[in-house]
Amino acid sequence: MGSGWPLSAERWTGIAPGERAGTIDRPGRERGNLVRIAWIGPMPNNGGGATGVGRSILQELSKNGIEVDCYFSGDKANIPDVLLKEKKLRYFCEKTSWSWNRWYSRNNYMAFVTGQYANLRCEMRLAKIMAEQHRIKPYDLVFQFSHIELHALRKYKKELPPIVLYPTVHHAAELRWHRREKHLAKGSESWATRMLVRLMLNLRASTQRRHVKSVDYIVSLSRNFAKELCEDYNMSPDKVNFFVPNPIDVDKFAPQPELRLSRQDKRVTFLFVSRISVRKGTEMMVELSRRLSDLAGQARILLVGNHSLWSDYRGLLKGLNTEVATYVSEISGSELQRLYHDVDSLIAPSHYEPFGLVVGEALASGLPVVASDKIGAAEGVDERVCRVFAAGDMDAMEATVRKLYAEIRAGRGDELSGIARQEAIRLFSREKVGADIIDIFERLVQKKPSITASRGTVYGVTN
Repeated sequence: MGSGWPLSAERWTGIAPGERAGTIDRPGRERGNLVRIAWIGPMPNNGGGATGVGRSILQELSKNGIEVDCYFSGDKANIPDVLLKEKKLRYFCEKTSWSWNRWYSRNNYMAFVTGQYANLRCEMRLAKIMAEQHRIKPYDLVFQFSHIELHALRKYKKELPPIVLYPTVHHAAELRWHRREKHLAKGSESWATRMLVRLMLNLRASTQRRHVKSVDYIVSLSRNFAKELCEDYNMSPDKVNFFVPNPIDVDKFAPQPELRLSRQDKRVTFLFVSRISVRKGTEMMVELSRRLSDLAGQARILLVGNHSLWSDYRGLLKGLNTEVATYVSEISGSELQRLYHDVDSLIAPSHYEPFGLVVGEALASGLPVVASDKIGAAEGVDERVCRVFAAGDMDAMEATVRKLYAEIRAGRGDELSGIARQEAIRLFSREKVGADIIDIFERLVQKKPSITASRGTVYGVTN
């Protein structure tokens, strides 16, 4: 990436080599004392995905003295107990009357559209409350987590402090891959369904392209994501000010050697965990199962996941070589946690993936990973445990998998497991990610008088 891109979270802070961003003492300022944040995003939960990420970050902010007012669509009763116990968090919730098994949610596509609309109505009311609270006791920053659209905040933009965006996906890329992979969807989706989804993605991408330019700062999950976001929405690289990955619960996802030793199936097992949907590389896993037919009885591929609300590629799975590959449609979070100890490696072949939580979870569980170069979570990971191939290159992916298979068969599994675990802690621990985000907040608040004319210089962006 060229010199027009901002420095990483560890480099722009100006810390000494080996020190962690967010842990440096600053004279005259106690951490968190002067930082007050308004957070808006999806309701956190105790599970995985973006809502689990939100829970982890909020816990760290509160534990480090950051005062956060949280604005959620939903019932306060659904907020995880671990967050309700945090003294620095306050909650403003707007209930929605939307529910499953109604006329407007009778299928996945209607549920997706009407659910988005219901959340939007709640967020509009929440934005008004946020502006009122800001007048009573001013916020330093607004932090919008997960989605890009600013329907709610745009109306009150002039009344609110700077907006920091931490998105998890952008729909221009979803639209691009929905178009490119139309031939893959034909086995599971009707033409009418694809056209309706295409319309929805077009509308959201167009809205995001307009709204993202109203944001003051963007925190990107990865450099790949930042590059695609800027290219698709015609933004200068300077607009993406910081890079911070998603946190991984490295206590929950940890190696358990006793479970690995008690495995019944001794074949070298490669795991694919994903939605069976657009841009995830499902077709590559099907092809891999055919190419590894010579390893039947010695290696296996386990595919786990269901389709999404608006994309279904399960028709591709009819082509699996069942002598090598097995498909499991759905498992719980706790079952996935145990499954990481029953396999030898994770494969993540996505064509577009801003981060990729399963990559971080697998590494934390002691699994080496085979990943495409479009996986955000693969950036900066020790190449011994994160074998990267060019996205879409089937020959390169097969060669990478075969090489890792040979190393595991040769007895390197324990060595690679230890390195993978160390890398997950170094890059993705909740404490590390929380410290980086807090450091961003503090620097933005400290530099607030200077941000308009020279943001790039102030925040380490090389213009």
